[in-house]
Amino acid sequence: MGVLWESFALFRSRFFWKLFGSYAILVVITTLVSAYFVGRYVERSQWDAKVESLRDQCVLLSPYALNDYPGWAVGVPPEGVLDQVRSMADTNEIRVTFIRRDGLVLLDTAEDPAAMENHRGRPEVQEALVAGVGVSQRFGRTLGADALYAAYVKDPRSERHGVVRVSVRANENLATPRQILARTALSATLAALAALLLGYWGARRMTSPLAEMTEAARAFQEGNYEQRILDLPDDELGDLGRALNGLGLEVRSRVDRLSAERGRLSAMLAGMAEGVLAVGEDDRISFSNRAAGMLFGYSETQAEGRKLWDAVHMPGLVELISQARKADHVVQRELVFAGQGGERRLVAKAHHFKIDRATGAVVVFEDITELRQLERVRRDFVANVSHELKTPLTSIRGYVETLLEGAVHDPDHNVRFLEKIQNNVDRLSDLVFDLLSLARIENQEGRLVRTQVDLGALIAETCQVFEEQVERAHLEVHCDLPSTPCVVWGEERGLAQVLENLLSNAVKYTPAQGRIDIVLRREEGGKAHLMVRDTGVGIPVGDQDRIFERFYRVDKARSNEVGGTGLGLSIVKHQVQAMQGRVGVESRVGKGTCFHVYLECAAGD
Repeated sequence: MGVLWESFALFRSRFFWKLFGSYAILVVITTLVSAYFVGRYVERSQWDAKVESLRDQCVLLSPYALNDYPGWAVGVPPEGVLDQVRSMADTNEIRVTFIRRDGLVLLDTAEDPAAMENHRGRPEVQEALVAGVGVSQRFGRTLGADALYAAYVKDPRSERHGVVRVSVRANENLATPRQILARTALSATLAALAALLLGYWGARRMTSPLAEMTEAARAFQEGNYEQRILDLPDDELGDLGRALNGLGLEVRSRVDRLSAERGRLSAMLAGMAEGVLAVGEDDRISFSNRAAGMLFGYSETQAEGRKLWDAVHMPGLVELISQARKADHVVQRELVFAGQGGERRLVAKAHHFKIDRATGAVVVFEDITELRQLERVRRDFVANVSHELKTPLTSIRGYVETLLEGAVHDPDHNVRFLEKIQNNVDRLSDLVFDLLSLARIENQEGRLVRTQVDLGALIAETCQVFEEQVERAHLEVHCDLPSTPCVVWGEERGLAQVLENLLSNAVKYTPAQGRIDIVLRREEGGKAHLMVRDTGVGIPVGDQDRIFERFYRVDKARSNEVGGTGLGLSIVKHQVQAMQGRVGVESRVGKGTCFHVYLECAAGD
């Protein structure tokens, strides 16, 4: 099958047919010309050989023509001569004629000399009398066909020598031109076929490596650099094939290196937290990493080849890239992008690059949304802390000034003013304590040492602490705890603070005759689930995502009435997260609120 396929491939090769066709045409033309000249040469050679043979026979008979045939009578040669001449003529299948110089025929092996006319005017006789040898071809009446005549005179200048003439049929023992042509054509055809076979072998030997080289080059073009040329001759074509094999190895090596470098670069870009976009001169995306796809809501493969404004809808981005193409430095701008999760703020840094004569740009996007939010939270925190500190300090200052101005001696007001001052001092104390607690929690995040804490027992202790406060608020508290200890990983002081803040909130925001339920359950996956549920005023849905922010209050007027610093739930969230847990809330306005805390149970619990 391999040989057949190779032959079929050769038949489809234009170079093979050009090479073999040119060779075949040359062989055919050369054979035809050679056959023509060889035929002519053979025809002339056999004619010359026959003439030479007749001449030689004339020379053999010439001794009988000495002294112009002395003692000969017409038709009566000397004794024994006629028999000898006839014997020679029969043996050589020739006709012999003896002619005197005056043209009289003395002897003829085919006719009676007496009946023959004078031969002085025969062309061969005349030529022999002048040159010694005469040859002519003409129709012979005696033979009844074309005859070849050869006449010989030993010494044309001497009158003593007569003429000896020998004749034979012109075509006797000679191949005809048609026969010569047929034989020559057959020989030429055989020679041409042999030459064509040799040419086919040579062309095939030359074009077969070329066909392999072509297939190898096509394989290289398609990315198959493992293709090799095996059957190579030891000549220039072989050198070319070996060079192609070396080229394939070198290209394979370079492609592997480039692929490895591209893989490393892609891995680095894919692992970057920042989004990266590369845009060509025609504003089409040529590269996009995973972070950019996640940021703008598309996959890397979907973005490549698309126009920038079709894939990314960000005001100011096109202008940024246009500026980067003209600038020699990095162009930076903060852009706002309406993403799937809401408004995002990005810092886009663009720099141009050149490939050949095309100018593109690479843009790196850094998401600073959380950073801006943190900045806003810090600003709000500073403002809130300032406000929370300013309010009690202003009250204290006002009461102190009033007392200094003489109210200290007023028994109807001085005690009430002092109580007001004490309440504001307690409020400041609570605020400072909560701020210090938050700072401590933030400092311990990531390095908090967790221990095993019996959460059920801690809940029971906390409920006892709040008994008096619950009674004054006319509320009912029900604890639903497991019958066996529920031990979790955490910090006892932090867990106590979480429980106190959750219970304090429930008491503050639950009207009289309300109910507070504290439920602790073990769940699948080694989790402890704590629920603090009340029948209080509830929290609107729009505020539920923000209640764990510092100083955030749903109803500021009510919060001021019931007291509190606005940091309790923020402390709860940070404490639970520091103990590798999570906290959530469910609430309906007028129906109550339920806080959920999930902590990791200790092993074996």
